[in-house]
Amino acid sequence: MVSPRTILRYLKNLNHYLAQFHQSQHSIYFEKLIAEALSHVLYLPFFTANNDNPDIPHRVIWQGSTNPLSKSPPRGPDGIAYCYNFCVTIEATLKTGANQWSQEFAQSIRHCEDFCNQKQIQQKDAFAVMVCTAIHRDSYQSIRNNPRQEYTLIPIMVSDLARILEASVLAITIRHIELRSLFHQLSDCMRNSASLRDYLQSSDDLIIKWQKNVLSSEKSVFIGLKSYEAMRRIGRNAIGVSEILQQLQKHPYVAQYLNIIGTKLTIIEIENDLVRQSLACSAGRTIQDNETLFEAVPSTDFKGRGHRLIDAVARIK
Repeated sequence: MVSPRTILRYLKNLNHYLAQFHQSQHSIYFEKLIAEALSHVLYLPFFTANNDNPDIPHRVIWQGSTNPLSKSPPRGPDGIAYCYNFCVTIEATLKTGANQWSQEFAQSIRHCEDFCNQKQIQQKDAFAVMVCTAIHRDSYQSIRNNPRQEYTLIPIMVSDLARILEASVLAITIRHIELRSLFHQLSDCMRNSASLRDYLQSSDDLIIKWQKNVLSSEKSVFIGLKSYEAMRRIGRNAIGVSEILQQLQKHPYVAQYLNIIGTKLTIIEIENDLVRQSLACSAGRTIQDNETLFEAVPSTDFKGRGHRLIDAVARIK
């Protein structure tokens, strides 16, 4: 499976990615890329029509084929994401003209309806996500005036999906409910918009705010984990928090994370997050500077604690 950061790079440089394939295959590889991107957003295994495994309840399927190479069948969505407590039908197109709605997205409602009926899924638990490089005004009007309000249609541009994936890559503990919340917000944004331009601006602001909120809520986990990673690289039993800070200040992903949420890292945060996430414990203080020293918790100890916590939550009725 291609790494999430590689998929993110493909999304941000879509034309360069597609240029390596024959033009007749661009739409096929675009479909596959979008489904694969959503699998990384959701941290779910990715399958194609060639190797789908229905025994795995939560997964993302691209309904096209790699052997032989072919698009997904027109009778259904390009992909399906079986998330925790909801599902997503995926439609992807490179079309940007007036035929975007008539030849591609118009079938989204029927595909979502057929899927719900076939799998006995409630309409409120299904979202029809339509991904494109640019939303045509006919698509906007058709979605906004959708007579089948029981089905939630979400148009997303590739640049928006890249932002969503970026948040998920950085916040590895992101929950599926966060994406479901975003879909509801985008649906409301569409309904309340006055024009396509208004929707594009409002949805862009909304996704930026969502990304920042998700990363802010998961910051303690991220800083704790990166601090633990720094301790492992340093390799000593007792490590001063200022040395950890120096390591994190040179880490590109930490810089990216903090830049998105607009904050700076402090020694107090590192101390609190290492303890709060149960990744390290205090090992005393330095004599010269009275600085806190930390000892990393063995990974097996952390893993055992995690399993006990999962079991305890599972036993709650």
